[in-house]
Amino acid sequence: MTGGSRSSAFSDPSGAVYNAETWDPATESWSTMAAMSTSRLYPSTALLLPDGRVLLAGGGGDGAGGDVDHYNGQYYFPPYLFRGARPSISSVPATVGYGGPFAVVTPEAGTITQVTLVRLSSVTHEFNQNQRFNRLAFSTTSDGTGLSVTAPSDPNLCPPGHYMLFIVNSAGVPSSAAIVSIG
Repeated sequence: MTGGSRSSAFSDPSGAVYNAETWDPATESWSTMAAMSTSRLYPSTALLLPDGRVLLAGGGGDGAGGDVDHYNGQYYFPPYLFRGARPSISSVPATVGYGGPFAVVTPEAGTITQVTLVRLSSVTHEFNQNQRFNRLAFSTTSDGTGLSVTAPSDPNLCPPGHYMLFIVNSAGVPSSAAIVSIG
C-alpha cells in the first residue's frame, strides 16, 4: 500500500503518507517500508512492473504549502528484490488454455515454491479495477529442467487476457515476469 493522505480530504498534503506499507497475512500485521520522495495524493497511481519494481506516479496536492500536481514518477524496489539471486524463466508458452497443463522452463526448478499469475494493471485514480492474482498448482518435471503448471480453470476467477507469470523461489524472490495470454 502506498500514497494517500491520513486527512479526511484526499488531496490534503498535511496528512500525506510517504512510507509504503506491506501486509503480512501470516501475522495479520502491517510493516512500514521505504518512503517516497514526494507526496502521492489523489489521483496518483502505483503499478507493478514485470521486473518486480513498482512505478509510483502522479498525484496532486491542494496547493497548500506548495504541494501541487506531480507530473513525475519514481520506482519503488520492494525488499523481496534484495533477498538473493532471482530465478529465471527460460521459456513459457505465449498462450495458455483454461485448466490444462503447460511447461515453464527454468534452471532453478528445484528451488521454486510458487507460480503466480498477476493480471496486467489498469490503474486510474488510485484504483486498479482489473487487478487479479492467481496461485497456480505445479510440480517439477521428472528431468528437473522445468515446471509442469496447471492453468486456472475458472474464467470468472481468471478472465481471459494477458497476465504476468512469476516464479518465486524458497527465499521469496520472484523472477522477472513472462507475459502469458490466458483464454
